[in-house]
This record gives sequence, structure tokens and C-alpha cells, in this order.
Amino acid sequence: MIRRFATIKRLGVGLAFVALPLVAGCGGVSQEEMAAIEKQQLATEAAEQKVADLQAEKADLESQLAEKKATKEALEKRLTGTQDNLDNE
Repeated sequence: MIRRFATIKRLGVGLAFVALPLVAGCGGVSQEEMAAIEKQQLATEAAEQKVADLQAEKADLESQLAEKKATKEALEKRLTGTQDNLDNE
């Protein structure tokens, strides 16, 4: 998943560098345009980091949920066994 974002990021930055001279004309890229590109790149990297952090948090929460489900199932089994023992007495 992260590789896909890295590929998208590279593609986006590459397209920006190709498109800017076409949009700006033959004069090249101005300081303001470069600053805007760098700002956008930083924002993209921050968003990608947030996605990675949220994915890690999701994986952790899913692991905790699976653990709690397993504990619940074991306790329900134990309860059923205890009830069966009480019914047999």
C-alpha cells in the first residue's frame, strides 16, 4: 500500500515538473512555482505518513479485537462447561 503511494507521489511530482514549463511558458519555473511545488510535496508526504500511521493503528486495533474475540469464545466455552457440570449434579 505504501509503495503505491510512493509511486503516485513520484508520478505526481514528475507530472508537475513536466506540466509547469508548459503552463508557465518557455521562461522556466519561477521561485514562487518551485515554492508551491515544494509545499505541495511536503503536504503529500505528511498525508502519506498519516495514512501509514492510521494503517498501523488499524492493524493494532484489529489484533486487539481478534484477541478479545478469542478470549470471549474461550470464556463462553468455559461457562457452557460449568453450566453442564451444574446441571449434572
